[in-house]
Amino acid sequence: MKHVGVTRQPAADYAAITAATIDKLRALFPAIRCQPILAYGQKDTFGDSDILIESTHLPADWIEQVKAAFAPQDLIVNGDVVSFDFRSMQIDLITTPAEEMAFAASYYAFNDLGNLMGRIAHKMGLKYGHDGLWKLLRDNDQVFAEILITRDVAKTFALLGYDHARYLAGFETLDEVFRFAASTPYFHRQIYLLDNRNAASRVRDAKRPSYTAFLAWIEDKPELDRYTWSAWDGGRSSPERERERADWEQRIFNDIFLEARPQYLKAIEEHDTHKRAKLVWNGTLVAAQTGYQGRELGEFMAACRANFMNVPHDPALSFEQWVLSLAPEDIVNHVDAFRQTWR
Repeated sequence: MKHVGVTRQPAADYAAITAATIDKLRALFPAIRCQPILAYGQKDTFGDSDILIESTHLPADWIEQVKAAFAPQDLIVNGDVVSFDFRSMQIDLITTPAEEMAFAASYYAFNDLGNLMGRIAHKMGLKYGHDGLWKLLRDNDQVFAEILITRDVAKTFALLGYDHARYLAGFETLDEVFRFAASTPYFHRQIYLLDNRNAASRVRDAKRPSYTAFLAWIEDKPELDRYTWSAWDGGRSSPERERERADWEQRIFNDIFLEARPQYLKAIEEHDTHKRAKLVWNGTLVAAQTGYQGRELGEFMAACRANFMNVPHDPALSFEQWVLSLAPEDIVNHVDAFRQTWR
């Protein structure tokens, strides 16, 4: 937003502008939570003011109300972030569902700390982000389910090996932030090196000053290496890495986060059902039986699914469960009968 005159602001001006922004937001939306993203105490300048604002109960015209109250020269909506200028500073309102506010506040705080902690989660086969701690279930390289493990900040820190009480005390310097990021017993410098990142992550983090500063900070500190992971390259699969991640998966869902276990087991069962159903119900088999191809084949198969081919069935069953309950010849007969009435 340099075209409208926004500039980096000294810490005192940033604090005053941020406080004034939050006061205005609370006057506009009294029932809506909003809070600044925490920074380390001795940060001397700020390029923007990041503010979390609860999105769950915002009125439909809230952006128009913000425009009227702040009278910015420019306002940009980019996904969940609404950016505008106010008192020569860029304000970024990060809209966040109510149930994610506490976790997002923790993840975004203290520069790149959340991103640095996320590398530990990634090595465990997890995704740590502003919306929670997740497990992406994969079949080979295909993600078939995303399981929310927790949005409990303290439990997440404990799993990743971080002292949550120390985090709550805050940090005065960037050096303190870096020391905290490296304090987990699962730390090893290799997992942060850009050469050991996948292409997208390498390009993204190479542009982040805090991340590159962290790389410089760890470069001459071999004593930080406490844990040996099976592979450094997070983008390359290997039997060792898969066994390591499978071990973490079992520990997480069998021992640590039992509340997430039912969702985990359901996702695995549904995927197994899907795979078995594809063996007896797929485009190749239906095309061979009907002669349909391309779009016509897709439309026919969708119609079969939509009403289970007009055959009485247990309404509690999914289409795939129903198909698996049939003998192969029954599937052939149902397809032939449905084809006669289709269209």
